[in-house]
Amino acid sequence: MLVDDHQILLDGIKTLLNAELDLEIVGEASGARTAKQLLGFAQPDLMVTDLSLPDTVHTDFIKEIRSLYPKLKILVLSMHDEQAIIKDVLKAGANGYVLKNNSREELVKAIRNVLMGAAYVSPDVSLRLLEAEQRVHSSHLTEREIEIVRLIANELSNKQIADKLFISERTVESHRKNIFRKAGAHTVVGVVRYAMDHKLL
Repeated sequence: MLVDDHQILLDGIKTLLNAELDLEIVGEASGARTAKQLLGFAQPDLMVTDLSLPDTVHTDFIKEIRSLYPKLKILVLSMHDEQAIIKDVLKAGANGYVLKNNSREELVKAIRNVLMGAAYVSPDVSLRLLEAEQRVHSSHLTEREIEIVRLIANELSNKQIADKLFISERTVESHRKNIFRKAGAHTVVGVVRYAMDHKLL
């Protein structure tokens, strides 16, 4: 089953998968609510879903689907390549993660691997996760804090950071306080200098 709020993308994926004789599309939905209703009727083996759906937050949707349908395989197809988001989604119960700019072959490979019971992330996603681990080990900041440092350096406000990372402004403010404390900084310039010294930017 396919879940995405962009019809043109749904049509493209359907065209792609219809060429694969061993794969069958049993339903499609444009939002989380429709997807939850359809899952009970269509009973797919695998759900390929976007993260940026209009009526849910990504991890909430994945957690709810995993709770309702524990045997369902979930493959995320998203434009978001931030390490923290990828890890949050996999921790929430997704079986795989592929970026929308990956090739047709990569998506089909991911689908088949997940259907066979294997966890799967595309090579570029795997590289991003590895880079994140290396950065965490080189500084005292957590992976999420590193993501926020990068966004602070790009002059995003707390609200913009919260929207981009799908978290609350209060959570962003808490992370900012921890970042400034760990970096021993009193200004944004000090935080950016710390990040540059530790090769986080």
